[in-house]
Amino acid sequence: MSRRAQYHLLPLPDGSWETVSCLASVIRCRATTPTVIVDVSAVERLTIDALSVLVRKAMRLRSSGGELLLAGPGPALRRVIERTGTGPLLSAFPDSAAALRALAGDGRTWQRVDLAPGRSALFTEPPPP
Repeated sequence: MSRRAQYHLLPLPDGSWETVSCLASVIRCRATTPTVIVDVSAVERLTIDALSVLVRKAMRLRSSGGELLLAGPGPALRRVIERTGTGPLLSAFPDSAAALRALAGDGRTWQRVDLAPGRSALFTEPPPP
């Protein structure tokens, strides 16, 4: 019997810091699983600040047992990832189907799920001391 796992597939319409920060907030507040595929096929340019937001989110997802995968990056985005050495944290694939195949390499059956309609409990912040 195969084990089931879940992921979110989220579009990133552009590479501005504001848009990437908004995506990170959506993941933090509404993700129900720590594995996220981000469709970056529409992103022509990504600022370094926006890249750092994605890297921090990837690190957070990894610390929760998941990962952040990029689907469909163009040549410019691939170069930025390569030049900054962030590839180990931001795995890039030609499209979301290829990213899903990479996830399935662990023998689990992956199922896409929607974000939580309200606040998710996946990334609860500890109360202040």
